[in-house]
Amino acid sequence: MLQSYLELGYHIEPNIFTDEECEQLIEASKQLENYKNGTHRPQMMPHRQNDIYLNAMRKPNLVSIINQCVDGKAAGLQTEFFYCKPGTRGFSLHQDNFFVQAPLGVFASAWIALTDTYLEKGGLIVYPGTHKEGLLPVKKLTVEKDSGQDPNANNEETVVPPQYKVLNVSVPKGAALFIHGHLVHGSNPNKTDQWRYVLLNTYIRTGEKFRPGNYAQREEIVL
Repeated sequence: MLQSYLELGYHIEPNIFTDEECEQLIEASKQLENYKNGTHRPQMMPHRQNDIYLNAMRKPNLVSIINQCVDGKAAGLQTEFFYCKPGTRGFSLHQDNFFVQAPLGVFASAWIALTDTYLEKGGLIVYPGTHKEGLLPVKKLTVEKDSGQDPNANNEETVVPPQYKVLNVSVPKGAALFIHGHLVHGSNPNKTDQWRYVLLNTYIRTGEKFRPGNYAQREEIVL
């Protein structure tokens, strides 16, 4: 796992969550603010509304891998629940650490598929190896906001050096895609008639500096 993560900038680990656990997380999402208000915009910090998401962030088999990714004892940093209803636009190419501004190698994400995801169903786009470049330049985008997408999803786009090749990855239900903080990635639009439910957890090595963010208001979470 670690060799793959360090070489490619990502790793897919199957069976992190059971089918039953996935269904429980989806069902709980129907009580979150952005489901009840009908926007179905990604819910930032759902663990502040329901402990089921805090417990998911602290899941031992998840944390044991994250500790390896950040090379030390991890702390939680952020949770986000994506509904991605049919027709939702994808997230533009980005590096997670563009937003968090943590030191190199101490910040990682776990992108947990609560249903099977693939290219047509809002699947992830990655550029293997780009995590070795550090923070890359970005260009501003002028696209209309998608009410069902994260408000920061399409403000800018990472400029990828030409030697890197794009890869569309499929992530089965219950698996986690572990993402290096500097890996360039994005997502495709959901062109199916099904919802693409995803729970995103981000982590940082305990005690490291990070940007809290005006929208996310990140803070260390003891695991």
